[in-house]
Amino acid sequence: MRVKATVSAHVLLVECVAGGAERVLMVRLAYKDHRWRKWSFPGGFVDEGEGLEAALLREVSEEIGVGLQTWEQVAVIPSLGQEQPHVSFVFLCREWLGEVECRSHELLEAAWVDRSMFARFVQEGALAYPVMYQQMRCLGWGVGESEEELPA
Repeated sequence: MRVKATVSAHVLLVECVAGGAERVLMVRLAYKDHRWRKWSFPGGFVDEGEGLEAALLREVSEEIGVGLQTWEQVAVIPSLGQEQPHVSFVFLCREWLGEVECRSHELLEAAWVDRSMFARFVQEGALAYPVMYQQMRCLGWGVGESEEELPA
């Protein structure tokens, strides 16, 4: 059986702040569906005939106006056993050019989020896609692994 799936590329844009703590950039979606006002990582769908990394660079530039300088693939999340099969590629980036700003009508806002804020998003069901907490493992956050890690 041959499965046709959509493919997306998203980036964990990470910055270091005082004391060595890290923050990740998240965007609030403006889609008029179940993702309305929920948080995601910058990125989007790979167009037919487009390379994965070319799509990543295009989507990030279109959405938040920055150019990625270095990046590495950190996760592949296949969701093939559903009505609309999908494969999501996640990249990590710590070096970029430009200032972050919302440039797309698909976004309501962008915000730098620390570990505790991300845990709050998980607890409140504010993430656009349930697998996002698993994607954060590459930062060592481990958010969502157990109830003890979530804020009260």
